[in-house]
Amino acid sequence: MNPILHKIVETKHSEIERSRGKRLPTRSIPIQNWKSHLKTSSVSVIAECKKGSPSAGVLRPEYDPVSIAKDYETSGAGAISVLTDELYFFGSLGDLDSVARSVSLPVIRKDFILDPIQIDEAYAYGASAILLIVRILTPEQLRSLLAHAHGLGLSVLVETHNEREVNIALDAGATTIGINTRDLDTFEIHKNLIEEIAPKLDPSIIRVAESGIESYEDWQKYKGVIDSMLVGTFFMKSQNIKRDFHNLLNGSK
Repeated sequence: MNPILHKIVETKHSEIERSRGKRLPTRSIPIQNWKSHLKTSSVSVIAECKKGSPSAGVLRPEYDPVSIAKDYETSGAGAISVLTDELYFFGSLGDLDSVARSVSLPVIRKDFILDPIQIDEAYAYGASAILLIVRILTPEQLRSLLAHAHGLGLSVLVETHNEREVNIALDAGATTIGINTRDLDTFEIHKNLIEEIAPKLDPSIIRVAESGIESYEDWQKYKGVIDSMLVGTFFMKSQNIKRDFHNLLNGSK
């Protein structure tokens, strides 16, 4: 495991222990239907709210996740991803709660989830879905966490990076598979990965392309083999999210 990823996972274990026994708020907003927003007649966008990352540092100094999320919704996003990791991505559960209350789209808690308590937090703070990363979980953990999320009515985006991880995800019962072109061990982007893996997935699976999408041309070659794309850094660097959202989907001409 990459040293940065290893450090993040170790930090998560410490955070989880501190979270045990804390009282969570009572959820007061409905769960939004994940599949109906992402499995449509065209490629949908899971638009991401993140202030920064370990590899890129602060991406958006003037970070207002609610304002960003509203821009995403009016631009036609299918769902919104909110980074909740505080130490490495500068997010919070408060961001998740605020965004979930401000839009009528499914909101996904994007974090390094290792324990059911983090899924309980996601539910309590308004998420309609969570992210699970195969790279940091055993097959048994993945299966157990998937079942826990589904028991709460939450959808799950299961992130993979190769065919072995895809098979682990499918064996665990995943119905939404994210294919992350960024190798979490090296942080390198492998853009051909989507074309290699996505066509092999059953069309009933919601197939999500992750990382490295920064232009209309980047995702056009994936048409017909993906249902959705998760886009974060491109929007966080944008000076005009609505304009660049339109250009990403339609081209800038």
